[in-house]
Amino acid sequence: MTKNVWGDVFIQKRTVKKTNTAVSALGFGAMRLPTKNGMIDKKEATQLINHAIDNGINLIDTAYLYHNGESESFLKSILEKRRDEILISTKLPVWFVKNEDDLEKYLNIQLEKLGVECIDFYYLHSLNYIAFKQLKEYNIFEFLNRIKREKKVKNIGFSYHDNYDSFKKIIDSYDWDMCLLQYNFIDDDAQAGTKGVKYAYDHDVSVFVMEPLKGGLLANNVPMEVKNKMDKSNITDNPSRWALRWVLNHKEVTCVLSGMGRICEVDENIKTTNDTPPSSIDLEELEIYSNVKKIYNKLIKIPCTQCGYCMPCPYGVDIPACFKIYNNKYIFGESGEYFQLSGLAGGNGSYAGKCRNCGVCLDKCPQKINIPREMVNVKSDLEFFGYDCIMAFVRLIGKPLAKWLLKFR
Repeated sequence: MTKNVWGDVFIQKRTVKKTNTAVSALGFGAMRLPTKNGMIDKKEATQLINHAIDNGINLIDTAYLYHNGESESFLKSILEKRRDEILISTKLPVWFVKNEDDLEKYLNIQLEKLGVECIDFYYLHSLNYIAFKQLKEYNIFEFLNRIKREKKVKNIGFSYHDNYDSFKKIIDSYDWDMCLLQYNFIDDDAQAGTKGVKYAYDHDVSVFVMEPLKGGLLANNVPMEVKNKMDKSNITDNPSRWALRWVLNHKEVTCVLSGMGRICEVDENIKTTNDTPPSSIDLEELEIYSNVKKIYNKLIKIPCTQCGYCMPCPYGVDIPACFKIYNNKYIFGESGEYFQLSGLAGGNGSYAGKCRNCGVCLDKCPQKINIPREMVNVKSDLEFFGYDCIMAFVRLIGKPLAKWLLKFR
């Protein structure tokens, strides 16, 4: 815990330009809360978030769909007790909006789920230019102006997963307070990228950052080639701290959202935040980041961040798991986990071979990954000839037969 000279909890604060709102430079992302039996582990998650608040984090970020719609409702009990200490951030599920009335409908649902009268930061979720044009037909700007005037929301923005040119058009179209961008030292030229971060900042739109660790890829383990490079460059930070420092170093960034799952992660990230004011990394170290990025770009086959927006698959494929294991084969030389998707330990299997190229996942992916095409690559690389048939045979015949034989032991 970091304290100031008066003994109060301290964490680096940065300011939303247009509304002068002071925000902790580290925000708590409620997308990857601890789970138990597929549901939020409410006891553990409550302890975790309360610990974050106790230690100075004042922004909790959620969304309508996080944890299958459970995240907003879960936060209600925390907000009831600590509303004066928390800035709450959530997102309008734009893909569910089919008419102008739906804008108000989903906002009211979210206000009720959170148990608040006003949302501090309200985003149009996962916006791209096609969705943006559709929202304009539903008079989105009039709606945003009205709900701000009625004090149902305080700050208005959008989260974004499209290209830089479309980003500029959206920024220029409205008086946004903030935007939420995917940004890390690997993705500095992806989507809106560094150019978008600077463009927003120059137009007084505060930049909030998601995926600072690229879905956990930049945390903990690193490829041997990266480790050797960091060791030779005398980088003593662990991988997650080093990646987070890169984002916090940018003066254009107001807040970095991190999906922390353990108290030790909260403590480490707070320390990293307080140790990293803007423009505190020298040019020599920034060059090391660039060199490490080149190594990752060479190793990563599929730019998946494990967000899970593509799920569920109608045919039962665990898309994020397939991509993670496939990437791990090339990043770390490991692919043994693929057996867990076979279904032999339970279920009907969730491996790549079950993909039927239906395309339901395509529009859901923020990274614009051609998921069916990549599933062909995963299947050809990690599954032997006849894998699908053999796994089905073992599940249908082998497992019941083995169970029957055990009766005679």
